[in-house]
This record gives sequence, C-alpha cells and structure tokens, in this order.
Amino acid sequence: MEEVRRIFVEFSPSPAVYPSPKAYDVAAKSYAACVTRLSISIQTAIQLNPVEALQLLDPSTNSIGCLSIIDTLLRGSIPETIPRSLILDGAVRFLLGFDPIQIRYVGALFRSLLEDLGSFFSPLVAVELLANAILRIDPSGSVFTSTHLIMVKLAYDTNCIEPALKVLDADILFYPRNSQPARPENAKHLYDAEAEPYIYIASASLTDAIKSTSILEYHLLQAMVYISRKDWPKAQVALERVIGHPTKDKAVSKIMVDGYKKWVLVGLLREGRPPSFPSYVTSATKSTYNGVGEAYNTIASLFTTDGASALKEEFDKGRSTWEEDLNLTLLEEAIVSYQKWQVINLRRIYHQVSISQIRQMTLSAQTAETLKDDEEVLLLVSDMIESGMLKGQLQIGPTAGESYVTFHEEHALMTEAEFAAEVARSHNSIQVLTKQYRVTNERLGSTKDYARHLIREHKRMEKDLADAGVGFDSHIEDEDLMTGVLGGA
Repeated sequence: MEEVRRIFVEFSPSPAVYPSPKAYDVAAKSYAACVTRLSISIQTAIQLNPVEALQLLDPSTNSIGCLSIIDTLLRGSIPETIPRSLILDGAVRFLLGFDPIQIRYVGALFRSLLEDLGSFFSPLVAVELLANAILRIDPSGSVFTSTHLIMVKLAYDTNCIEPALKVLDADILFYPRNSQPARPENAKHLYDAEAEPYIYIASASLTDAIKSTSILEYHLLQAMVYISRKDWPKAQVALERVIGHPTKDKAVSKIMVDGYKKWVLVGLLREGRPPSFPSYVTSATKSTYNGVGEAYNTIASLFTTDGASALKEEFDKGRSTWEEDLNLTLLEEAIVSYQKWQVINLRRIYHQVSISQIRQMTLSAQTAETLKDDEEVLLLVSDMIESGMLKGQLQIGPTAGESYVTFHEEHALMTEAEFAAEVARSHNSIQVLTKQYRVTNERLGSTKDYARHLIREHKRMEKDLADAGVGFDSHIEDEDLMTGVLGGA
C-alpha cells in the first residue's frame, strides 16, 4: 500500500497552492492520466486493502483519485471478509460530495460510473444518485447529457419517479454537439470555475454522443413520467418537444408519431378540447400527423360535442388500436374525463347549478347515458373539487332537499403578500430567462449553420416559396435524425 499511497497523495487538489490556474491544470491532467492507468499490481493492492484505500482520500477534496479507487473496487475482486456495502457506501459519499471542477479531468471514467449505477444500487438509490450527479455538474439542469436518458429510463421503468423530478422539471436549453472543433482557448474551461456547463460538458467527456433519437426518447419518457402523475400541463409541454422536433425531408419518426397520439389525449385531459399545434410545427408535419393519427383525431373532435354515444362507439371500435399503441389506459382516462369537462363547462352558463340539473345535462362517455342517480353525480363533483379539477363549492341539502354546486371565479384575488411574492418570482424568472436568451443567442449567432439558414431564409422570402419548413433544421450536420421514418404528406 505504500506505493498506492505515494501515487494517490502526490497531487495537491487545492488550486490555491499552484502559482497559476494553468499550473493547476497541468498538474490535474498529469494526475488524472496517472491514476486512471493503474498497473495490475496497484489495482490488486487497492482491492486487497479496500478499507485503507477508501480512507486514503477525501472525495470532496481529491475527487480525481477517489473516483479511481472507487472504480477499481467496484469492478474488481475484494476479499470475501469485506462487506460489499462498505464499497457502496464509499461510492455514495463520493457521488454526493465530489468536486464538480476536478471531475472534468476524469469525465469518461465518471460517466462510466454513472452508466452502471443501476447495477450497483437499488433503483431508488441509483435514480437519486444520478439526479444529484447531473445537478452537481450543472446546477441549472439546462444542458442535456446522455446521463439524462439513463436516469429517466431507470426512473420510469422502476417507478422511482420522485427523485428524478428535480432534473425532469429543469428546462433544457443546450444539446452538446458530437463534434466540436478543438480550440486552444477552450482548454481553460476545465479549470475555470466560472465557465458555463454547456461549454465544457462535451469536451470533458461528461456526456456520450447525443443522437436525435436520444433527445426524442428522453422527452417522450419525461412525458410518460408526468402522465403517470396526472400532471397534464408538464406532460403536454414535454410532448410538444417531441412532435415539434426538427425533421428532414418533411418526415416524422415513429417516436414522434407515438408522441403525437399521446399529445392529443393529454390535451383533452388538460383542457377538455383538442390541443393546438405549436407555431413552429410546419404545415407538412401537421399533415403527416393528421394522417397517421386519424383515429385519435376523431376521438378529439367528438370530445367537445354532445355525442357521448358516438364517442363511446369510436372508443369501442378502436380498442385494438389503443392497445397496440399502448394508449388504452390514457384513453380510458380521457373517456372518464368527458363528463367532468361537461360539468366544468356549465360554469359558462351558471354561477350555481343543482346536482339534479347536472345529472340531466351531462352524459357519461363510458355508458352514453346520464348517471343513475344524484348520489353518483354528487360523488363525481366531490372528487373533481377535491382533486382541484373543479374550482367550486358543494352545498349539500338536507335529506329530502336539493344539493348545489357554486362555481368559483377562475382567478381568485391574491392577498398583498401573495402579489408581492408573485412579482418577486416573475422578476427572478425574467432575469434568468434574459441570461439564457443572451447565451443561446450568442451561441446560435456564432454558428455557420445559422448563417447559412439566414441566407436561405432570405432567398426563400424573395422567391416566395410555399414550403416554410425548409431551413435551418434540415441542414444541421448531425447523424440521422430519425429511425423508422414515415413519409410526410
């Protein structure tokens, strides 16, 4: 172990002891190269003395060396007398306290550890550690990495969703490019504490190559997570990232079609009516979606009518389609909500309405009939109020009397304190968005792709071409955007 100690403690991890940031950078790179290419004898010494090896370094001050030791122990053979939990506890301490600057020097090794966390820990612990690692590297959560997809897959497949939400709720603004030109000025970003994460994450190998399908799959699974929580607004936003993804040759992929079908149903659940396409979806793409999602569009068109029997008939007729698309449960949820939205829409006419009137004026799409008695209506309305879907108040009448629902205003008046808090929140959001806008605008304006896009757009306007979808998104130098591409109309 003396040789192990000599190798691992020779590096001074504090930048303050070096004459310049560049000197620290040189020392960190040299140390990282040394401890990630250990000889067999050194690896064996670490594995035979795991307790001593784990106590050798503090993970928060010497993250480079600590990661090497943990990786050696997790992937090697340790004495049977040493509990495996001891090694896993060391890994947890490291992942919760690593130095986010030092980790840039061993990005590939760190990423490898993150990729395998699901095999080392229970799903709940693994998802928590993945989420913490992502946000420790990038506290804003605005840069997409290959670890995002690993985390959301594990979270959704194992229903360990709660710890992943702090990452899933963050707005992704940057997608690292797979090939970035080597520039001398970028070298400082490894040791620059002020550098934005989008600058160094790819160059430090903290993400694997990002494919278009990876981005689509992430946002689709992100939406599925929100759907499982019945968080329709967030699910709809995630699905709009799927259906509005840049495409080539006026085509959409199978993932995008799957997203579209779910987007239609989530829109019904969120607003009680068919959703409107985002403005950036081209007419050609809309036409393709309308063609492949005809069955779903028919359901959506009936949702705002009084045709409960027609809606039920379409649902029953297309059951095999819903099952094949894995959307049966979501569609059943929408069918159940049909009568709920009828109740909500009564507020356009009434300020107060009796339970018996609700029973007479609304129909269930499950049976295409009114509910059997007022008790069923009362239960339905009570559940809607309790869930927050309906803003109102029940007035329960005496045994032989009538019960009523009083609808509340859509936007309740805020107190002075609530108003001040909302102003402060909005001001902070504007500051954050302004900073993000400037960064994205600078990045976009400095790319050759964007310059070519502007030239093409100018020529397009001059020639008054009908297809406004040709442009920047179809000429980005990227791998194949889609698999299983469907031809656009």
